[in-house]
Amino acid sequence: MEARVTVAGMGLVMEVQDYLDGEADRLAKAWLAEYTPQIKSLKDERKEAYRQIVEMSTEPQDVDLVRPANKFEMTRVREGEKEADLPVWKHHLLCDENGNYPALLNHWETKVFEIETKREGFAFWYRNPQYTGQSSLGIAYVEAEQYKIVRPDFLFFAEQDGKMVVDLVDPHSLHLADALPKLKGLALYAEHHSDAYRRIESVAEVKGKLRVLDLKRQDVQDAVATAENAETLFSSGLADDYQ
Repeated sequence: MEARVTVAGMGLVMEVQDYLDGEADRLAKAWLAEYTPQIKSLKDERKEAYRQIVEMSTEPQDVDLVRPANKFEMTRVREGEKEADLPVWKHHLLCDENGNYPALLNHWETKVFEIETKREGFAFWYRNPQYTGQSSLGIAYVEAEQYKIVRPDFLFFAEQDGKMVVDLVDPHSLHLADALPKLKGLALYAEHHSDAYRRIESVAEVKGKLRVLDLKRQDVQDAVATAENAETLFSSGLADDYQ
């Protein structure tokens, strides 16, 4: 009875919940960091339990991507009263028995695809799903003091010096209100995960020309962190023509 009264009394102290939440978050992060190698060796069902714990965090956490056991993609699109087959692309990490992957790419995405797949050593590509799931790379950014998620469009895999490397390339729309917050999120991600990628780049069209920011560069990261306008960054000397 005394214990119940004590617990009930603690509930009336506003600072207690914040303290307990903070301690629980700290302890969970420490344990997850210590036992990550063992967790990775578990079966999928057990991994899922730990993934759910990670998702309870009050702040974004790193979570490994999971290869989908199966994946369904649209193969046809409706145009007015008619249906048409979607274009198919080769060398996607997930494909049908003929090596085809159906996708409708816009002008920018098509240009990026054409340039990246012609680079030396290119092997495969992955169109990052634009929906929540373990097979989608989501990167946190802050807008209006709230965490949101941006999902970069492309991952390109290439062979270099006998190893497989990966390039993250994201065509970036500048006309949207969240263009700058998303760019800041990508730059912060690049700062903390530079070792995982050969390149992390954001591509945008400025005055009819595609421009690219190398987000692994420290000077670019610093400029993005203090920027007030995304288009100004892509128009500046920090960006290069994308080719």
